[in-house]
Amino acid sequence: MVTEPAELLKIEFIEGGLRLSGEIDASCVASLASSLNPLPGTSGDVAINLANIRFIDSSGLRELIDAHQRAERSGRRVLMTDPSPVVVRLF
Repeated sequence: MVTEPAELLKIEFIEGGLRLSGEIDASCVASLASSLNPLPGTSGDVAINLANIRFIDSSGLRELIDAHQRAERSGRRVLMTDPSPVVVRLF
């Protein structure tokens, strides 16, 4: 588990992917990037649970898109599961 300063973003590795909680912005996106590159697991879909995200900016969206594109190149998928209302609005 990786936790950013001031508990901005909490990243938990769960079976099949990640659970993210808190806020995703430019100050913590590097931790998210390092958790997603390489993608968790060796094959199959990677689920990213976004139920507890209170804020996400364009840098967070960019990292999720990058992870999706890396997954596609390797024949995998990134699934955004249970997005919070702020995530839905950004998407």
